[in-house]
Amino acid sequence: MANAILEKCDIYFGDALISKESVIEEYLSFFANSLVSKERTVNFALHTGSLCFDAVSIVAVALGCLSYNLSTNDDIISALQIDDMVMYNGQRYRWKGTRVEYGKLCMIIEQDGKGKNGKMTRFLPLEKNQHLIKPYYGESQITDGRGIRKKKTNREDFLAFVFDMDIQEIPTQIDVSVVIVADRTFFGEICKQVRIVYGEGKEVGLLDIIPAAYYTSGGEEYQFGLNPTKAEPVLKVTSKISTARDLILDRNGNKVVGLLVIGGVSMIENGSELTDLLRRKVLRFAYVTSPIKAGMGEHILEMYEGASVFACTKNLLSKSNQMIRNDNPLTAELHRQIMNVIHHTVTAIPVGEGWSWDEYKTIKNALVVIKQSNWHEPTKDDFVVTAHGLLNLLNTAVFRLEIMEKAICNGQINKAVTPPNERIQKLWSIADQAGAMQELCMVVADALENKYRERLNTCPKANVLKEYLDSHKFSKAAIVVPKAYYADLLRMEYPEYFADEAMICVTANRFDSQKKYDAVLCVGELNNKRFDPLQCMSARNIDVLLYECEEKVFTFRRKKIAKYERKLNQRIGATRMEDDPKEDDSSLEMHMEKEMQRFSVLDEYIDALNTFDIHKLVQRSNAGGINAPMSEVKYVGTFVSGEQIFFSRYYSAVVFDNIAENVIEKSPEQLLPGDVLVFVKRDDYTKNIVDVIYERLLRDGRLGQGAIDVYEKSQYWKEALREYKEANDFTYRKVAQNMRAVGSSVQEVTVRQWLIDDSHIVGPRKERTMEHIAIVTQDPYLLADSHGYFEACGVVRHDRRKILELIAKAINDKLSGNIPEKGSVLSVVYDNVDNLSETLELEYITELEKSVNISINLVNTPITEAEVLM
Repeated sequence: MANAILEKCDIYFGDALISKESVIEEYLSFFANSLVSKERTVNFALHTGSLCFDAVSIVAVALGCLSYNLSTNDDIISALQIDDMVMYNGQRYRWKGTRVEYGKLCMIIEQDGKGKNGKMTRFLPLEKNQHLIKPYYGESQITDGRGIRKKKTNREDFLAFVFDMDIQEIPTQIDVSVVIVADRTFFGEICKQVRIVYGEGKEVGLLDIIPAAYYTSGGEEYQFGLNPTKAEPVLKVTSKISTARDLILDRNGNKVVGLLVIGGVSMIENGSELTDLLRRKVLRFAYVTSPIKAGMGEHILEMYEGASVFACTKNLLSKSNQMIRNDNPLTAELHRQIMNVIHHTVTAIPVGEGWSWDEYKTIKNALVVIKQSNWHEPTKDDFVVTAHGLLNLLNTAVFRLEIMEKAICNGQINKAVTPPNERIQKLWSIADQAGAMQELCMVVADALENKYRERLNTCPKANVLKEYLDSHKFSKAAIVVPKAYYADLLRMEYPEYFADEAMICVTANRFDSQKKYDAVLCVGELNNKRFDPLQCMSARNIDVLLYECEEKVFTFRRKKIAKYERKLNQRIGATRMEDDPKEDDSSLEMHMEKEMQRFSVLDEYIDALNTFDIHKLVQRSNAGGINAPMSEVKYVGTFVSGEQIFFSRYYSAVVFDNIAENVIEKSPEQLLPGDVLVFVKRDDYTKNIVDVIYERLLRDGRLGQGAIDVYEKSQYWKEALREYKEANDFTYRKVAQNMRAVGSSVQEVTVRQWLIDDSHIVGPRKERTMEHIAIVTQDPYLLADSHGYFEACGVVRHDRRKILELIAKAINDKLSGNIPEKGSVLSVVYDNVDNLSETLELEYITELEKSVNISINLVNTPITEAEVLM
């Protein structure tokens, strides 16, 4: 099938032809080779990050899975039972079987009578018409075309063309599926925009060929595009690896034959789950695609020796035809990315007056020894974390420390940032009481204080940065810094350079690799999950400011990445082993490797200290007794202020984006370091600020006539279902089973998500689900007006969205000093935001290996360790 796409079809995204570029043709050939294999295959593709790769990946697996379809139209007709609903020429009929009429085998379909007219029965020659009969899986029992969204497509004509079959042999129903792990919005946009042109200028959309749906972690299904027969989706999309696993292992319905993971899902964080999926023998093919990065490539080379690999390395792309064949915005961006890879240069800019490598090692080794010591006082960890943070600040600061301390004193930057002089005092205070570790602590404190005094009035990196800003003032450039307050200080110090969008200052955690720049400057040896200067392809030229001690680490990492790239090129056949230079395995390199591992262990230890001991907390929570209210926690976060947060599984965090100037709600798994969260000060753990403001506007009569009745209806269905569960002592699973028995498709996790205290689900998204709840609970109010209760949920959902917009406006007004008109709805929101809310920047967020139950008083709100342990 992929070969047919290459030879017979053109793939467009909107008006842009994307499938004829040289590298895309090579990419499709990679898919074609594995899709025609008789053996099950596991495949990895590391590309430039262009949307073109994701679009053609989806088309390739969507059409490639059709070759595994076993259903024929004969099978579909044979499986129909008398009175089954079917579709014929865009209308619903009842199937009445087959019989011979006038010497020909005919199929019989029937529509109910209308008004005074009786039933209409049609006899159609089976052989000529069986490919026009499609089983109908919807809930309607009305036999006509009402409610069916009609769209003429070239589905059968296209499939007959690419498969070289008679149009009457094209099956009306597909019995296999592919699971795709992708962002819902991103996949939806691809479905809307992708079209396939074939033959003499004919075209077909992806969703014209096969149905697709998105599945939430709660098991709810949301259809993409039209699906008039309500057939089972062939493309089953989800954003979570765990949900993909459930879909693959589900024995009901279509057999899942393939898996596609796109969007750069972390193979490290999702390693065990993904590895388990890729081993599933039910899958005939599996593809994992991602923008190229060393961490993922190394994992593939180490863990998947037998897998097929495609990678857009410098060697591979240099040998490809680099000319744009069809000029459009997408291929132009693809070409830019290719050129960035081929001409990628990372320049280390040496900066004097920093620590030497030996001086730096002395400090790091001292911290390692202190960390490993038998000194068990809590102050030991305080010393290690404070010293390590100050060490990083002194290496990466691109401003004089007196400027930083003055800005903190004047409240111009985050008040949670501790001034360097206070950190120095803290180190000396701890060192005085460090017992056997006193001498080492004093060595560290003395080295840091001496460098602090040097940096107070002079900063060598600040001087180099100023030269860089001057030489790039007409360029689109990004300055990458480790902390958000660095950006605040630089905007204060150099406002003329950051006045427009051309020059930006961004933290490594917030760096968007999809944006394009003329140049990128990294202020030090930064390396995290979202940004590594050695692998950043957002510009051809990446510059890094490095003191001597940083340069040593940077050079070591550069050699490691070069070694990995040689292995990757050999794996994909871009180079031969004998052509590559001999590996340098000298004793010096091995010694450096050991030192880096030791320092890495220290870094991991400090990262671990930035989160609470979750197990200790669980023990304390459980000590409250078996009846203490608990909440399931899956994510733990740390704020720049040092406060911590435990996110309950279904919590909805309110996030303020100061660049876009809007407020959105995010689930815990969507949160990123650098997100600014808006909280209600010490309020009920189940409520976020949207809930609080909604209730106040409701109480003050600001939401219009009938708002209270609407709100009560939006709450009532949930209470009725909860009462039904508790009165019958049912589990969530039993409630879900009972709902499925009356025609619903909800899963246990969906019911749980509805009914737990900290859920922010307003109501079901489908009216039919509300009807199922009414039937199961037999609640007289729901039975009498399920439509009204469903509509009420929609109104409340709309009001909550408006409140999010008003919160964003109120926060912006608060920051800029604007006060809204007294008595307006905005003024009510403003007053609540001003008096009730606090905003905190997320520094770390960690997913726990296993969910834990924690006291409800400690979840979804910023807390200090003292609050946890008291």
